[in-house]
Amino acid sequence: MGKKDGKVSVQGPFRRINIYVAIFLITFLLILSYISNPYDQILGNEIIDNEADKTTGEPGNYNILFAITSTVGAIRQRRLLREALFGIKNNLEPCMFQDGNVYYKFLIEPYKSVERGKLRDFTAEVVEYDDIKEFPNLSDQKFQENILQWAQDLGANKDINYNYLVIINDKALVNLKKLQQVLEESINGNVLTQTQKRRLVWGSFMTEDADDMAIILGRDAIAPILNSKNSIKIVNSNFTNPITRAFQYYQEYPNEADLYLVNDEIGIVEFPNAVENVSIEKTIAVGRVYLEDDMRDLVEHLSIPKTLICHPRNDPSKLNIAIITSSFVYDNLCMLPAARITGDNKRGYAQRNGYSFVGRSAEFTQQVSKKRKTVWGKFDAIEKVLPHYDWVFWLDMDTVIMNYNVTVEGLFEKFAEIVGGWEEFEKKHLIVARPVHDVMINAGVFMMRNSQWSRDFLRIAQNRRDLYLGHMYEQHAMWDLIREPDWAPGTLWLDQDDRTFNTFPSRYIHGDFVVHYAPDGCPAKPIIDAIGKMKLLEINPDMKITLDHKMDH
Repeated sequence: MGKKDGKVSVQGPFRRINIYVAIFLITFLLILSYISNPYDQILGNEIIDNEADKTTGEPGNYNILFAITSTVGAIRQRRLLREALFGIKNNLEPCMFQDGNVYYKFLIEPYKSVERGKLRDFTAEVVEYDDIKEFPNLSDQKFQENILQWAQDLGANKDINYNYLVIINDKALVNLKKLQQVLEESINGNVLTQTQKRRLVWGSFMTEDADDMAIILGRDAIAPILNSKNSIKIVNSNFTNPITRAFQYYQEYPNEADLYLVNDEIGIVEFPNAVENVSIEKTIAVGRVYLEDDMRDLVEHLSIPKTLICHPRNDPSKLNIAIITSSFVYDNLCMLPAARITGDNKRGYAQRNGYSFVGRSAEFTQQVSKKRKTVWGKFDAIEKVLPHYDWVFWLDMDTVIMNYNVTVEGLFEKFAEIVGGWEEFEKKHLIVARPVHDVMINAGVFMMRNSQWSRDFLRIAQNRRDLYLGHMYEQHAMWDLIREPDWAPGTLWLDQDDRTFNTFPSRYIHGDFVVHYAPDGCPAKPIIDAIGKMKLLEINPDMKITLDHKMDH
């Protein structure tokens, strides 16, 4: 049928051709995985609406696969969209596995180079939020095709199941609740059959440069578009996106399509520079919003509810534990190749054992304003995270968890035996080790209880201004405190201990928990090597390995 009231609907068969699938090669990047844990459900005083966010069945089943295209340097835009759409204001209580009705990812456009500072900040963001997917920088593969291939592969590999793929860019807003209601009820007054929903291609496809603001595809529409991208005629050479070209072609040749096409210039609109000009009743998505203030005003104007992507899980019988580390990469970028992989090593441990994983960089960045060495950011980060958990387990970035089978709860049982029972262990608030031959404790690995004792301890240690710029910094402050009569009883000090945690590479033996690459140079290469060996041990636990300690200088 022809165009009417801003929409076109046609149906017919697609032809199939081969497509070259690019394999994304990034050195040192691990595969990301997830388990359950809650995000904050409140943003300011606004309670997140979760009526439309109930799971569609078993974990891994979603109504919407939500892809937000972005550029490597658009960190502020991603932060704004996390908060505006999902209520994610920070990562203090991270979502370890998305189990809501919407599964989202930021998809980063291919890039050849990036400024050093942005690359460092982007790396920290990847570690902290675990919601970013990068694509290969290949000249013969278009970005939108990569997105379609990625979405198709997720379904084909049974990674996740979904009904619709929704694509927007980071300059667009979409009301996910309203979108799902429209999909369930009718589009522009037309009630769709289940077959039409599966074959849906919906967007604003007739205005140049506006065809990537928001696109909604039924799950069965993806493969036909990919398979026919080289066989269709180009109706308008000014449009380059394969989805738009498919739409325009099958609008002209309706008998060849097996899709349900909807051109929508009413519900999907370009921002008209004033929020008052955006229809509250009709608008589903707004694109080309370039100012942050406009984006925030639109969220309020359209009353866009926050979509719950993780359901809270509160088990009163289980301790709430966070694995916390630095995601901050120093200016020399020494640890840049290893930052993501060591973050994933710790995230994987948390996922395996039901803990939260929290990477923090902001507290390290702010140390220049406090006029002290960057490493003091560790205390700031712990003070920020500690109130959200029963215990936090701090691990420096240059540590590697070699044995996922060692649990924090298991260690607590061991510690209770050491101190004479659980009643005595309840009096312990800091657990730290002094390795063999070390003159003081090693603050690269320690555990801390959420208690007034711990808060007071950190506050006093933070006031050691004489150590801000030298003399082992925060480690020396801890060492001095735990030997004082007021603080020694609350500390479980594992003296001359290389086995419980904080093992060094040269002292590693099979079964050790954590290996600390305390650097005399750059530890990136040996850390990557150690994590590779750790993954081999996961496959073959009896494998014999050694951990070389060869640093770059």
